[in-house]
Amino acid sequence: MQATDNQDDAPWRRLNWDDVRVFLAVVEAGSLNGAAAFLGMTQPTISRRMEDLEIRLGARLFERSPRGISLTQAGMNMRELAAGMARLGGAIMRDIADYDRSDSGRVRVSAPDGMASFILMPTLPEFLRMNPQIELSLDCGLWPDHPLSGETDLYLDFAQGTATDLVSVPVATLHYALHASRDYLNTYGTPRSLLEVAHHRLVRHSAFTEQRNTWHPKAQAVGDLAARHLVTNSSAAMLLAVKNGAGIGSLPTACYAVEPSLVMLDLDPAAHLVLWLRYRPGAERQKRVKRVIDWVMRTFDSDRQPWFRSEFIHPRDFERILSRPTLAPVARPAATKLAG
Repeated sequence: MQATDNQDDAPWRRLNWDDVRVFLAVVEAGSLNGAAAFLGMTQPTISRRMEDLEIRLGARLFERSPRGISLTQAGMNMRELAAGMARLGGAIMRDIADYDRSDSGRVRVSAPDGMASFILMPTLPEFLRMNPQIELSLDCGLWPDHPLSGETDLYLDFAQGTATDLVSVPVATLHYALHASRDYLNTYGTPRSLLEVAHHRLVRHSAFTEQRNTWHPKAQAVGDLAARHLVTNSSAAMLLAVKNGAGIGSLPTACYAVEPSLVMLDLDPAAHLVLWLRYRPGAERQKRVKRVIDWVMRTFDSDRQPWFRSEFIHPRDFERILSRPTLAPVARPAATKLAG
């Protein structure tokens, strides 16, 4: 059959899979704000994408009201078809990914800016020297309206609830404790209790909301009582602020690998957060992705870096442990596939 002149104008060619993915996220989250948080996008961006999708389809997918959103009949039909597309996409990944044995190409990694800047980046030159054909794309999530192009292959995050179709591997435990610079403590004094901490200037991270069950029960109360704050959404900015004497902040003890001059207050740790590496099933069969996975796992090796172990080790013991000729191996939990 001869192609018609207007074949390129077929409606299906105007359908963008990214919009379908956003639609499914809105449906699963039950709100635009929930989908925005899940996808690392802004609520206005989600709203605009859905309005554009409705215009292209010529159908209203959502009923909007002060109570939130609900699906129209067209939206419910769209949900079933979109879920089928997602299942087909997963089948493509499972069945086709195994054919890609290339050592070259791009691997996109999503990671918190602190993990990326202070832990991954120091080991990156050696990785690139050993893998010159791999192009690494690193998204730290600080510019959600300007994401890096392409689908993310690997996610490093602290989130407890995420997509159920991802393999999740615990790579490290980050033990957060209150830290300050020596200059700050010399100037303003060293607090001996959480109540005294509340009278100091605090440096806080706006995203300290994950794994709340691991946080010290009084940690939130201290933050609420403190009258003076510097609040940031950047872990790198927070570390540098504390290092330069802007105040007291809750930092992972892993910061001693970067800033050994910091002082941990003689108080109980504030939290113990598990860092997860996540990827879609079958992704590890791609040779270049597998090499990046192995690099990440080596970077967070708790045998060589006791601050990443599941049990809390005080920074004063780091030097003693690191000076041992051999370190006792620490069993790492197996990979799991999230359920429900």
